[in-house]
Amino acid sequence: MIKIIIFCLTALILVVFLRQIKPEYSLIATVTAGAAVLIYLAVELYTPLLKILDRLNSYGISNSLTAYILKAMGICLITKFGAELCTDFGQSSLASKVELAGKTAVFILSLPLIEEILNTGINLL
Repeated sequence: MIKIIIFCLTALILVVFLRQIKPEYSLIATVTAGAAVLIYLAVELYTPLLKILDRLNSYGISNSLTAYILKAMGICLITKFGAELCTDFGQSSLASKVELAGKTAVFILSLPLIEEILNTGINLL
């Protein structure tokens, strides 16, 4: 995590410097730094997530349920990144729209789970 903090602080200095000289390049630097951090975190999380999936499979929990949870987490992370990026550049209205889109995507993703829960409840009755 120290690597990420050092990288972000370096990117921050670069962005502040670019904002004074070429403001249009500061946007590119911010987006690039954020994307680099997300990619780094995805690579770092890959192995632990595989271990968790293997453990859940050994307990008999289906991969489809786990996939829904992981997809929802991914949507939340990307949505938060996009909304904060919009806020950083003074577009709070656009940030709220990004958050709404993320919430809608998670809701749509959860519909099959809700249907499965309802079917299970009906079968128990």
